[in-house]
Amino acid sequence: MIRWRDIFVALVGAIIGGSIVAGAILITSTQARQEAAARQLLSEVVALVSLQEAWLLQGDGSQTSKLSDDRGLLEAQTDSGVWLLPVEIRAILDEAQWNWPSDPSYGYLQGRKVWIIRDEILPDAPLSYSGTNKEHFPALISSAGRQELSSWIERVQIAYNGSALAESGLAPLRPYLVPLAQEDRVRALQVLLSRDAQDFLAMIRGRWGGELSAD
Repeated sequence: MIRWRDIFVALVGAIIGGSIVAGAILITSTQARQEAAARQLLSEVVALVSLQEAWLLQGDGSQTSKLSDDRGLLEAQTDSGVWLLPVEIRAILDEAQWNWPSDPSYGYLQGRKVWIIRDEILPDAPLSYSGTNKEHFPALISSAGRQELSSWIERVQIAYNGSALAESGLAPLRPYLVPLAQEDRVRALQVLLSRDAQDFLAMIRGRWGGELSAD
């Protein structure tokens, strides 16, 4: 005789067991996607900061000069005076504050429009964040470099706000997010950043302040 109670219990057990397995698969799949997103974003920013889309003012008196007073400089070392050194983007993400004149457009270098992001070194100004560099210089960034930085920030905030990037996935991005999240950098990139991106960077400041790594 068919025992409907036993069949019902077995059926419920199968459903519960299947749900547990499906849940475990979903969790594993979600974790795998989040880990992949973190690796992708880290790979992107490592390549991004290696781009030569920036310049540092060099030469005699470079640390006491203003870029806005020295437009049209050459990318060649001179025996005296100041000149522009092409560098990776990472070189301009150092600790000294970004500051710029009322007209931050510097002109064109190598056919690319460039912008003043640090017009001068202000010796009494606090550093933007805690770092290890001792020497800082006035700096420029190209339009392409500025756009790339802003686009990467947007990709990170979209992944984070959409749960594609887990909390743990932010940790390897910390050395890059902290310099970009400081208020002087946000102001410089503000025209290119969405409200969500600005709020995300404010969250990063609230979480880590100006520390590149955990104590």
